[in-house]
Amino acid sequence: MRTRFVLMTSLAGILTAADPYCPRYPHAIRSELEESLQLDSSFQAYGKTRGKRAFSQRAAEFQAASDNFIDQLLFAKMAADGVNPAPKSGDAEFLRRVHLDLTGRIPTPEQAEAFLNDSSADKRAKLVDQLLSMAAFADQFALFFNNRFKVTRAHESISNPARDVWHEFLRDLMLRDRPYDEFVRELLSAAGEVDTVPGTQFFARWMDVAGPIQDSWDDITDKITTSFLGYKTECVSCHNGRAHLEKINLHLARRTRAQFWQMSAFLSRMHYVRWSDDPIGFRPRIILADRDYGSYSGSVPVTNPGNRPARVGAVVTPAYFSGGTTPKTGEWRQELGRIITSDRQFAKATANHFWDYFFGHGIVDPPDAWDMDRVSPGVTLPDDWPVQNSHPELLEKLADHFIANGFRLKALIRQIVLSDAYQLSARYEGQWRPAYVKYFARHDARRLSAEQMYDAMITATRTEQPMFIGSSGKVVRYANQLPDTTEPISDFRVVDFLNQLGRGNWLTIDRTSEPTLLGLLFQMNDGNNVYRSFGTPNASVSPTNRVLQVNATAANDEDAITRIFLATLTRHPTQAEIATVMQRKTGPRAQWLSDLQWALLNKLDFIFN
Repeated sequence: MRTRFVLMTSLAGILTAADPYCPRYPHAIRSELEESLQLDSSFQAYGKTRGKRAFSQRAAEFQAASDNFIDQLLFAKMAADGVNPAPKSGDAEFLRRVHLDLTGRIPTPEQAEAFLNDSSADKRAKLVDQLLSMAAFADQFALFFNNRFKVTRAHESISNPARDVWHEFLRDLMLRDRPYDEFVRELLSAAGEVDTVPGTQFFARWMDVAGPIQDSWDDITDKITTSFLGYKTECVSCHNGRAHLEKINLHLARRTRAQFWQMSAFLSRMHYVRWSDDPIGFRPRIILADRDYGSYSGSVPVTNPGNRPARVGAVVTPAYFSGGTTPKTGEWRQELGRIITSDRQFAKATANHFWDYFFGHGIVDPPDAWDMDRVSPGVTLPDDWPVQNSHPELLEKLADHFIANGFRLKALIRQIVLSDAYQLSARYEGQWRPAYVKYFARHDARRLSAEQMYDAMITATRTEQPMFIGSSGKVVRYANQLPDTTEPISDFRVVDFLNQLGRGNWLTIDRTSEPTLLGLLFQMNDGNNVYRSFGTPNASVSPTNRVLQVNATAANDEDAITRIFLATLTRHPTQAEIATVMQRKTGPRAQWLSDLQWALLNKLDFIFN
């Protein structure tokens, strides 16, 4: 026990006492790394003592019952290491989870009743296919990608039209199930006016329009490696890794700034014009184009040197950061897209990002901070550094599956959510150990995101309302349809709700789903939230909200209670819960049904997935 304590203390000190010379390395990533180091070390240490524990028969039974390669590999590891998985989730738990994960919304009571009453053996597979075909699926994963790319009209170079074009670009990817490699190549080669050409918004969002062009190339290069290859390169855009990154990333500690310049050089023929179509410059616009000449140079204006140290000796042509591949043609951005999407790391990083979304942790964790020296099985590492890749064979299989299915995201997602591993219950029988997190031995319960919380609340209470988007005139009803964090600009009540629940702003405030006292109190007490479950028709409540609907149609009180549970928690109440409500009900039925739904909306069952 003392050895384990010393190990954890040592790992915790790796980052907190680390590199004072790299202030640009994000604090949030440092915190994630500290947690991930501890989890990886616990997982690795537990696996080394497998002979001291009995073989897990339950894990072996899961493995034998499934033909999904995810289950074959994960449960084989659990069985061999003596880790018992949680039981499989019941229908109600699975139904709510998969609706939230695939559409961002809870099912309506009618959808829930139909699924729970369905006795067919393949009803979970049929449900998944149904959800994957819905427009709500495209809404949810457009939001997933926008949380990564952070394109918002709050940025000085993104207008309303540009933001809207970008959002539809993301939705179209999911609606048509476009090959993801094709999408990325189009994005990386995008040229034209930011208001009209899909993909140009990515470059406009990450440009440093006030600095020298090299700062824009470098900022965008870091965003490209992080988004599509899974590792940050921002640090080595300012300095060599040596003497700066040994405590953060062993691989990047060996890389040089000159190597980063070679990667950034793929963008060095890209230039932009910034102009406005009104006399006072109120609406700035950007046009991207590519020259057929030029290379990366360290020469910058004396009066505007930018925010990085001088690029002494930086006269370089493109070479890929991993492997040194050079372009075959003079169209360097197109070549970068081709090289990235041909790199197996692209498929592995993408699969890992989606694994992290569905399981709460990546196979390589954090998914944006791969240490390429720590991901190969059997690698020898310095003391205190665990292998970062908890299931190498599984990650390779996921990449193979993704590539074999033409880089289509629906096939990858379907494979994951139909696995028994994804369908394990969040309730664990027996003693839970930190090492089990990276075995994925139970479902990781997480607080709903701000958008999920809002959409679940309005679905539960039947109080969907129109929200108007910017100046486009588009009307939506769900928060995960909003194209960025400034919307809905005309409804401060919704904006306040989403901000209080941790939406962030994609510029200066990070998104968080961590429960906070202020957020919980807001959820319980804000008048706009409370009114949604009121049982008395008035100006603030829809006359067709859930409580009033149930009160008017329920055959008896027990039936009314059941319908409120089904609408709010996606499950039937237990007999004990029915008895408790029946004992405590007072006043008109609509009044105590209102109290019941308010209580359920603030129950952990509702707040967490």
